[in-house]
Amino acid sequence: MEGNQQITSKRQLKLIQAVKANDDSVENSLATTSRNLQIINHQDKDESNNDYTYVGHLEDFFENEMGAYHVGNEVSNASIVRHFCSQMKTDDAFYIVDLSYFVKRYLQWLHYLPRVKPYYAVKCNPNKFIIKTLAHQDIGFDCASAEELDLVLATCPSINCEKKIIYSHPCKPISHIKYFRQHHVQMTVIDNEDELFKIKEHWSDAKVLLRLKITKNGNSMSTKFGANQYQIIKLLKLAKQLNINLVGCSFHVGSQCSDRNLYEQTLQFARKIFDLATTEECGGFKFTILNIGGGFPVQFSEVAEMIQDMIDKLFPEEEGIQLMSEPGRYFTSESTMLICNIIARRTHNKDYSSEEEEEVECHTRITKEEDEKDLIRKADILYYINDGIYGTFNAIIFDQKLFYVNYMRKDMKKEEEQEYKSVIFGPTCDGIDCISNSISLPLLNIGDYLWFSNVGSYTNSCATSFNGFKTKKYFFIWRS
Repeated sequence: MEGNQQITSKRQLKLIQAVKANDDSVENSLATTSRNLQIINHQDKDESNNDYTYVGHLEDFFENEMGAYHVGNEVSNASIVRHFCSQMKTDDAFYIVDLSYFVKRYLQWLHYLPRVKPYYAVKCNPNKFIIKTLAHQDIGFDCASAEELDLVLATCPSINCEKKIIYSHPCKPISHIKYFRQHHVQMTVIDNEDELFKIKEHWSDAKVLLRLKITKNGNSMSTKFGANQYQIIKLLKLAKQLNINLVGCSFHVGSQCSDRNLYEQTLQFARKIFDLATTEECGGFKFTILNIGGGFPVQFSEVAEMIQDMIDKLFPEEEGIQLMSEPGRYFTSESTMLICNIIARRTHNKDYSSEEEEEVECHTRITKEEDEKDLIRKADILYYINDGIYGTFNAIIFDQKLFYVNYMRKDMKKEEEQEYKSVIFGPTCDGIDCISNSISLPLLNIGDYLWFSNVGSYTNSCATSFNGFKTKKYFFIWRS
């Protein structure tokens, strides 16, 4: 028996009605796994499921090089999860990754933004299997540190660093600057005068992009990175004096941005800087590269069409501008599921075998005024799982991510549907390690599973090994 609930950031929940169905059998082969269970979740919509994203021709790569299991498109996520749970010999948490998702997203990118070359933002999910799969599609990489560069080089030792890697951090340690130059990376980004002096001294042959500050209706959208027009003009003049090779502009509109006006204003600003740079007063540069950054929403098509129209208008193809981008979540967000084991449970002295019905508020909004400890005290059941806030669920705090929890019983014959006010804790000794302080779930047992979709971005990349807990096990699948 399975179901799903919505977990929101700050662990204050708007609960949604669970969708439940039966999964009647589990066989050794995914091809024969029961397929009659569908967990409904609007965020699971895969808009890359189109003819132009067919990847059947990559069977050899997925299965022989990457060790992935082929799964029919009609097989539900719940059936896949149950299959791999049956293969686990321990009670450790694990991930299931759809490698074909990365390729389908790239093919979708080519369909909607054919002029823009993507450079995957390694920081989003720095795993070798992602880098190898994307490199197989001839995608470049956005590296922000020497360690990220090392990871790409270790995974793709024959990569052309001059063309396939950009060092896109605007504020760089000198040791890292030297390291990137040593490995023949050419492109980088700056947004201040001191960085120009560092480039002059330690990387004089770099191709440098100016990072633009994003504004909306005159208000700055970024305080950490980016230069406004006044600062850009000063940088252009200084770069000319230092004989720095400025080649273009870079910007980042922010995560999950679908704001047409913001894209339009920013692209118009970039066009203005391209034109200013050509003037004698500002150095007489001929810019040839525009980096439109990352932040693309998972639901991509409408935003992409809008961006493509604006680019064609402001930077027509005959101008010969090289267009690039740094998507991260776009490639990885919906690729991965996390499966956790219920390792412990505490009940608040209630007789759950009673046939008396208990009213459960399945749609109660938890307000900010309610004390978290009081919510926990009022809970009927406390569950402890083997990943938490110090691990994958750090995204609740750092990224304000929404998670959806699905439950899966080992005993498929158990059909109790009554729900109880529950709390979900992570595995560490820290009291802050609470994934949800109020959620309605049926009575689950130690050894049952909670699993979570869409955990591919800024989750394990930010996880720690605090208290000795970190999810490290991966299974790979692919769908044609």
